[in-house]
Amino acid sequence: MQRIELLPLVLDNQTFFQNCPDIIPRIIPFSPCLDGSEVNFICGSLHTGKTSFLRQVAGSLQGLKVYINFEDSRFRDLKPETLQEIKKIAAEYCIKGPEDEEGLAGKEIDDKERPEVPVSYFLDEIHCLPEWEDRVYSLQNDGARVFVTSSSAGIISDEISSRFADGIKIIRLLPFSFKEYLTLKGLRVPRPNFLTPSRCDEMLCLFLQYFENGGFPEIIKSGDFRLSRKYFEETLQKEIIERHAIQNPDGLKKLAVFLISNMASEYSIDTLKRAGGIKDEATVRNYLDYLEEAFLLYRVPMFRHKSEKPDYGKEGEDERESNTPCKVYAGDTGFFKSVFPRYPDSLGLRFENLVFLELLRRGKQVYYLHNRRECDFLIAEKESQKITAAVQVCLCFGGTAVREREVLGLMEAMEELGLNEGLILTMDDEEVMEIEGRDGENKRIIINSVWKWMLE
Repeated sequence: MQRIELLPLVLDNQTFFQNCPDIIPRIIPFSPCLDGSEVNFICGSLHTGKTSFLRQVAGSLQGLKVYINFEDSRFRDLKPETLQEIKKIAAEYCIKGPEDEEGLAGKEIDDKERPEVPVSYFLDEIHCLPEWEDRVYSLQNDGARVFVTSSSAGIISDEISSRFADGIKIIRLLPFSFKEYLTLKGLRVPRPNFLTPSRCDEMLCLFLQYFENGGFPEIIKSGDFRLSRKYFEETLQKEIIERHAIQNPDGLKKLAVFLISNMASEYSIDTLKRAGGIKDEATVRNYLDYLEEAFLLYRVPMFRHKSEKPDYGKEGEDERESNTPCKVYAGDTGFFKSVFPRYPDSLGLRFENLVFLELLRRGKQVYYLHNRRECDFLIAEKESQKITAAVQVCLCFGGTAVREREVLGLMEAMEELGLNEGLILTMDDEEVMEIEGRDGENKRIIINSVWKWMLE
């Protein structure tokens, strides 16, 4: 591609990236990505604000910043030498300014006039570029900082990580948290333990709105809940059906709708085959992988002690690929009502899904326990896999039967895993319980309202 052809594309991209509306800062630690020479991957579903997050990161960096959006098909035949030309145009854009398009189209700035500054590349939806690994590798080799986004988790693998000499860093971007929701609404995020009763009522009302509509930023801003259905359909079409050349799109959609309608529930492969009208087990397993790669859903395996875990056989196979039972959670709580509005609502399952997404935002590795009783979430250390916390979720902690079920399920997990404290998250109940364990020592159970926990 010649310079004269590249120029309007590059200028459009730089103008779009640098002249942006007010950004709502995400509450995501990214400062480790500003140092070092790793390639930084920002992965998340469509419409979660990945480009805005790139702008937030760029605002913390000095030097030349080059932005390319690979959803623009005109960039997809990019050759290594074209990247160098883009870098030159972007540098001249910074020196001459966006208004001097005629000057940019004319004689290039001499290398002596071009200041030596750190270069950062911000590459949006990198998976759209064929052989993108080679392009990113050449930028990393040149000493540039590289930040890439993708709407597919499938681009991240051990093979990709080893491809880059200095490794990679991954930031997972989810729909907005409750804190970010309040910020987007122009409200101050309060400290949960210093609220008056009237302020608590106000926060609970705001939380219920957030709970109903989900965390996609454009839906929060516009109040147009119909966008949730649009996002679901768009993700299925662009990120799965087109990308993987799906031969049975109706079966895939039926499967996705079934899983989202049954969020926070276990599933069996036979049930999923019937739900999607799919005969082949391998196809169902592939579809599950694709749905998870596109961030439409997540799978959480049941906890097993090391002695109980099977030998998975082939390299890379894990609990989700074996016959270990799993629960499935939707990528946004708003999907439940938008994807299948006629399905009987289950506040309890949506509530559990909400807590799961918050644990994911906090970088937790999550399992669930199902023995005689059930504990909704076990939180494990990523390296040792040691369980460090147990969490139950229930809408209302008032009824005797509910209290007994939730406490006994939590106590069973705490006793089995040697924990002295557990957490029960509810809509608006709060108390602390001391219960004697089998070893004669007291176990402490904290009951907290979920919206206060999300404000911590």
